[in-house]
Amino acid sequence: MDWQQRVIADTYQGDAKSFAAAYAEAVEEGRKGSVQWDDLLRETVTLPNLKDDARLLIEAYLGYLPADSVIMPYEPFLRALSQSHAQGHLSDDQFMQEAEAHIKLIRKADLQHNTCLDYDAAIYENYRKHFVPYGQIVKDRLTQFLGYEPELQHSLIAELWLREVMADDRFMLPNTVTPADWKAVTLIKYREILLEGGLEAADASSLLCIVADT
Repeated sequence: MDWQQRVIADTYQGDAKSFAAAYAEAVEEGRKGSVQWDDLLRETVTLPNLKDDARLLIEAYLGYLPADSVIMPYEPFLRALSQSHAQGHLSDDQFMQEAEAHIKLIRKADLQHNTCLDYDAAIYENYRKHFVPYGQIVKDRLTQFLGYEPELQHSLIAELWLREVMADDRFMLPNTVTPADWKAVTLIKYREILLEGGLEAADASSLLCIVADT
């Protein structure tokens, strides 16, 4: 009996279809977190002294810092942009416009797995069972920062993710907005525009930290 057959027998009570679905989901999650070799090489050799500047820029515009696997393909351009600005080749306005446009691409890459028009029924079922004690706390927290209670079709994944954050004993979220909240709110606002106006409108929508600062 090979390892797959053993897992199917012991964990999935012989249900090969359930195992196949779970395995495919695990592979996809792994791919989302992986870093491409070419991206890693380019990230290493392109203006490495400006890595912190680029990441601070991303966090300033998004309110949070996405995973390395999301950032790396785009970060070298932001480093070069920062250098051009520092050397006087770009005005402040030009720098901000170019940075905003590029960071929108990072947001798009970060949210690309949540662009479906509706979530599978299994995800809604998971919502009813997943870290339930944190459910209302998360809902109230997002309502506070949004200024309204979001519709579940917009906030489902954001709520599930924030429940996980709150359930982790290593984190204690204060009453003020945090990067975790910015990420959740970004997903909600993006999905609101996606479902109302389509993917192109969502990708072109303003970055929330810019809106918050105006």
